[in-house]
Amino acid sequence: MYVEVLSGAVRGWDTDLSGDDLVDYVLRCRAGLPTRDLGAGVWSEAALVAEVVYDRALINLAADYGIDVHPTNFVHPKIERERLELALAQRGLDLASPVRRSGDYEEEEEEEP
Repeated sequence: MYVEVLSGAVRGWDTDLSGDDLVDYVLRCRAGLPTRDLGAGVWSEAALVAEVVYDRALINLAADYGIDVHPTNFVHPKIERERLELALAQRGLDLASPVRRSGDYEEEEEEEP
């Protein structure tokens, strides 16, 4: 069920966020996640919404970084979240770091002759 909900949310992504703006959005979404796991089989509407919003943003950020990602990988959301966060950290973007400087995300710019 979560994969279907997330897939719909990803298809409905209609924002042009990129670069630092996308990173900032992901960080705000991450901050909105529940502070503790409610346990297997237990969920609330607010927790579900927070997770879908974060995962949708995380998918878009990972794709911007060239990481292979698809909503169907979220059969076990916590595991896939951790995989993507690790892959981003390996590329220099640590979402768990409490401090982030503007410009931490820089797209490669083509040099003009």
